[in-house]
Amino acid sequence: MSRYGTLKRVLLGRQLATSEEQHERLSKKFALPVFSADAISSTAYATEEILLALIAAGTAALVWSPAVALAVAGLLAIVALSYQQTVRAYPNGGGSYIVSRVNLGLTPGLVAAASLMVGYVATVAVSVSSGVAAITSAFPSLYPDRLLICIGLVILIALANLRGVRESGRIFAAPTYLFVLLCGGLVLVGFVRWLMGDLHAVQGEGVAGAQALTAFLVLRAFAGGCAAMTGTEAIANAVPDFRPPESKNASRTLAIMAGLLGFLLLGVTLLAQVTGVIAKPEDTVLSQVARLVYGDGGFFYYALQIATMAILVLGANTCYAGFPRLSSVMARDGLMPRQFMNRGDRLVFSNGIIGLTIAAVIIIVIFNADTHRMIPFYALGVFIGFTLSQLGMVVHWRKLRTRGWRLRATMNAFGAVLTGVVAVVLLVTKFLDGAYIVVGAVPVLVALFYWVRNHYRRVAQVLEPQSGEDLDELGEAAMAVPSTTVVIFVAQVNAMTARALAIARALTPTDLNVVTISSNPERLLRLQSTWEQLDLAIPLQVVDSPYREFVRPAVAYVKALKPSPKHSVTVVIPEFVVEHWWEGLLHNQDALRFKAALLRVPWVSVMSVPLHLGAVSTPRKTPRKG
Repeated sequence: MSRYGTLKRVLLGRQLATSEEQHERLSKKFALPVFSADAISSTAYATEEILLALIAAGTAALVWSPAVALAVAGLLAIVALSYQQTVRAYPNGGGSYIVSRVNLGLTPGLVAAASLMVGYVATVAVSVSSGVAAITSAFPSLYPDRLLICIGLVILIALANLRGVRESGRIFAAPTYLFVLLCGGLVLVGFVRWLMGDLHAVQGEGVAGAQALTAFLVLRAFAGGCAAMTGTEAIANAVPDFRPPESKNASRTLAIMAGLLGFLLLGVTLLAQVTGVIAKPEDTVLSQVARLVYGDGGFFYYALQIATMAILVLGANTCYAGFPRLSSVMARDGLMPRQFMNRGDRLVFSNGIIGLTIAAVIIIVIFNADTHRMIPFYALGVFIGFTLSQLGMVVHWRKLRTRGWRLRATMNAFGAVLTGVVAVVLLVTKFLDGAYIVVGAVPVLVALFYWVRNHYRRVAQVLEPQSGEDLDELGEAAMAVPSTTVVIFVAQVNAMTARALAIARALTPTDLNVVTISSNPERLLRLQSTWEQLDLAIPLQVVDSPYREFVRPAVAYVKALKPSPKHSVTVVIPEFVVEHWWEGLLHNQDALRFKAALLRVPWVSVMSVPLHLGAVSTPRKTPRKG
């Protein structure tokens, strides 16, 4: 095994056979941390987004935060119920894309897919940046290095996912459950202390409102809090990754995730209200609440901060489960490059994982790991997907008209209205802050999907037989023996030239043209002299190259041959292959560039005749006597 292969095995583990795919699927206890970490982790910043919006109307407006959190929890319940129905109706995965495409049409489906992809990329960036913000709140000395820490963590998550779905579930299970335990404990301990009169509000100066408390401001706080719902659709995208019965296990995991998220979001928001905590740039809301409940500098405070960093970083892992799966479904439908449909050594969609990693790192660098700047476009894309998915489910129920369909359709319609309102509020209030990125990126992605689809259709029309007549024509073409012109380009007479000539003559060509591209008169004279000595009865044609080029005049010569439908042109290219890749740096790459150029000439076939230097023994000189 090569050094690269050994390193790959160390990082990713042994190769898995296709027959092992069933064993790589996840049980509910491992599926929860893999697919729900994003949603559960948003507890760390959803409350903060609510408070940041309300504080614009002054400290007194923060009294509305519990009501806003309750509204977010209600919408979460509706969306979770909707996706439970999606999981049962579309058990092959795809989530919002499949629901929208099947029920609303191709374009809405592509809009949903593009929106979710933007959301997935942003979620990785936001989750990792939030996790680093949590740890820098506890250890401020790390703040200047937050960008490098973010990039390193994204790469580590990608490597963990490249090891396989089950492997990543085992790696990420403990941190997820630790956060749920510590944050849940924070809520319970905080309210017990508050009921006992042992937890008091912080003493601080009130903040004067820069604007009036209006319904629109409350809606803006609601839209900010809805960031907690990102990741809800990941389970619907990845149903095939669950153990059988897939739909049932996915539905139960979705219910558990929604219950945990609702409890933690409401609990942290209520504690922030009773303690009078407000958002600060250098210290997160969850960190401030934990200081008051667990004690500043205590074990449980630092444990929660570390667990928060871990769960926020692992929140990005949800996207590593959803994005590659969605990409594979779209590639299967001919809407993305087919490479995204291929499984890697560990039975995961490796190209999707790598693509998501590169895109997320770019976003983190552009926004300098600032969570608040990234949230506007991160949440908007997700809510566009939510809205289209629920509208699609309304159409789905109207088509089926099964028992209870009206109630289900009404619930989905209500959810679509609410998520649509959130999307509009995010678009209006956050447009200049970053939501414009989604507005620009989604149409570009949709156009790209259509371009890929049209390309594959053109390829299929050429390569795939459409009817019996097409098969007959293919059979006739396969049995035909067209006349052939063979062209060989030579620079000197050697073993490569001799071998290429022998193979060219075996093709029984109508014409055999041996050509040299001349840019040096002295070398040309030597070549012509040697060629005459061979006495092959094949003339050596000379093409002058005044600008000392090879590829351009050689291609021009081939194009000038102008074949007919019953006459083909084959270019035989002799080339040598060095033993080691670095030795190739010592030689020009004329043969490679020539082959690449000939690929653009429709009527030309190219045949390489390689001579492997490692397989050719070096002739020894016979020592002279005397």
